[in-house]
Amino acid sequence: MMHIWGSLRDQLAAIKKLQKDGGLWGTVLDHPDAYGEVSASAGIAAAMVTQNKPLHAKYVQRALDGILANIADNGRVMNVSGGTAVMNDIEGYLGVGRKWAQGWGQGLALALLTAVYEKAAGDPKKEAALQPNSKEEEHV
Repeated sequence: MMHIWGSLRDQLAAIKKLQKDGGLWGTVLDHPDAYGEVSASAGIAAAMVTQNKPLHAKYVQRALDGILANIADNGRVMNVSGGTAVMNDIEGYLGVGRKWAQGWGQGLALALLTAVYEKAAGDPKKEAALQPNSKEEEHV
C-alpha cells in the first residue's frame, strides 16, 4: 500500500506543473493545443485533496474554479472528453469530442466537490463559508 501512496504522491507532484491557465489539465498533458478536460481534472484535483498537502491547495483551487465554470445551471458537467481507446497518435486524442454528457465526468466532478466540501466542513474557519446565507434561503 505504501508503494501506491508514494506513486500517487510522485505523480501529483509532477502533474501540477502541467496545469493549464484555466485550471484544467489537457487531454494530452504536455501538448499546448490540448483542450482542458474536465473529468480528468476533477479526478486529479480530488486526488490532491485526499493527500491533504498544503502545497496542492492553489492547484486544487484553480482546478475547482475551472470545473465550476464548466457546470451548467442544470447541473450538467460540460467539456468531458468522450471515451478514448489507445490512439495511433496525438491528433487522435486531440480530436475526441466533448459534445455529449458523460457519466464519468459527472461522477468525477461530484467526487471533487464532495472531497472539497468534506475538507472544508472539517475546518471551522472554512465551515462558515459553506453555510447558506440566511437572506438567500428566504428567496428559495
